[in-house]
Amino acid sequence: MLKKFSLIALLGLIILGACRREENIVVASSDLRFSTDTVFLDTVFETIGSSTYELKVYNDGKESISIPQIRLADPASPYRLNINGTATKQLANVEILPEDSIYIFIEVNAGELSAVPEMLVEDQLIFDLQGRSQEVQLVSLAKQAIFHFPDRFIVLGSGPGAVVIPYSIIDCNTNWDGSLPHVVYGYAVVDSGCTLNLDPGLDVHFHENSGLWVFNDGQLNIAANESPGRGDSVTFSSDRLEPFYEDVPGQWGGVLGGLYIGQGARANINNLVLKNAVNGLRSDSAVYSDQLQITNSYILNSSRTAFYAGYSNVKAYNLVIANQGLYGFYAFGGNYEFRQCSFLNYWNQSTRQESCVLLTNFLEFQDANGSIQRIARDLENAYFGNCVIDGNNSQELGLAEDPAALMNFSFNNVMMKLDNDPEERGFSITDPGFNTVYVNLVSDFVDRNSNNYQLDSLSQLIDQGNTTDGFLVPTDILGKIRNFNGLPDLGAFERQY
Repeated sequence: MLKKFSLIALLGLIILGACRREENIVVASSDLRFSTDTVFLDTVFETIGSSTYELKVYNDGKESISIPQIRLADPASPYRLNINGTATKQLANVEILPEDSIYIFIEVNAGELSAVPEMLVEDQLIFDLQGRSQEVQLVSLAKQAIFHFPDRFIVLGSGPGAVVIPYSIIDCNTNWDGSLPHVVYGYAVVDSGCTLNLDPGLDVHFHENSGLWVFNDGQLNIAANESPGRGDSVTFSSDRLEPFYEDVPGQWGGVLGGLYIGQGARANINNLVLKNAVNGLRSDSAVYSDQLQITNSYILNSSRTAFYAGYSNVKAYNLVIANQGLYGFYAFGGNYEFRQCSFLNYWNQSTRQESCVLLTNFLEFQDANGSIQRIARDLENAYFGNCVIDGNNSQELGLAEDPAALMNFSFNNVMMKLDNDPEERGFSITDPGFNTVYVNLVSDFVDRNSNNYQLDSLSQLIDQGNTTDGFLVPTDILGKIRNFNGLPDLGAFERQY
């Protein structure tokens, strides 16, 4: 009996299905609804394609509709579409089910601009309906730029671990002014015996795995004689111009780091904002006592180490290093002088075990046979005056010493974040080198989440500095007079009342 009932029910379903009317698809005549009436594609460089943006098209009706045609208004448009998986500039008879939607993906490649440094690139996305049409505006800003593409390469190492570095060589004794941005693919190299000058207001954008390399006996000068302040800064950042990428770490910087001051090279850096690199600044194997001077500058949002120094000679005044995945400053031997500098790390994008500042006189590595090797180099001197070393770890200063090499350092009027347990610190602040230190004061910055490290009214860093270092760095990173209301404050910013 059950089998007979099942057979009858199945026959009934087949008959009903055969009698069902085919669903009507009507030609769209009423208004479509869009996720936006204007698609703003973010700024792009000429000849370089944009990211992909989406437009959602809704059918709010109770019947399926067919759109006779979706097209770009300009047949020669620089915009590109993908409609329902079809890459095209126009598509006919596009169906949307009742109370459903489709996606249209949009890109733009502005091509070469004329003499103007930037221009709006506009078009319309037309939806031809029955007897009428609807439009969605497409708008993007395109900029001229000077591009540096690699035309040669070097190979470091051999076998599976070999690293290929593509690069181009910058014309000798060149000046990059601020009239047009520069976009670098691979490494742009300042060659031996050559000088590169970067003017205030210049933006340099680096593609993924790219950077600037100052080679042996090369010289880099960045806004060398300009007064402090971010308004006329030189900016090193990625070539992703969308607002989403404004403060995303790790977008550029190859195996040598973002800005690499190599063996025998020199750099005089002022008013630089270097942000969003993997490893920000790297200096190696000093030959000259004036290898690197960096003033009134920021290294921000590095996904690994902000400033790596391997046996370098560095003088830094009014330097802010902040928000990095590993170390803020890592020194392996060398000579360092930091006055009125801020070393800060409130990284919150992953777990971080490393201290913000690490001073060491040895380096361990694994050789080709898997054995651990150690190289010792003298830390001849590391001076910190009127500085702050702070962050969200319990310990933000690390010292690692090999007795086979010198380990000389000096902290004068420095606030440092240290573990409350002296045994966990690995050192005592009564040891030689710790002259006047403040432990775990409240820094109280204006807005560290947006990298604004000016001192707020309750900051305990105010008036804790010494006049000697304050006199040598008489203005802060914003150009404000130091010692404004008593003793100088700690770090790169002077609190003004």
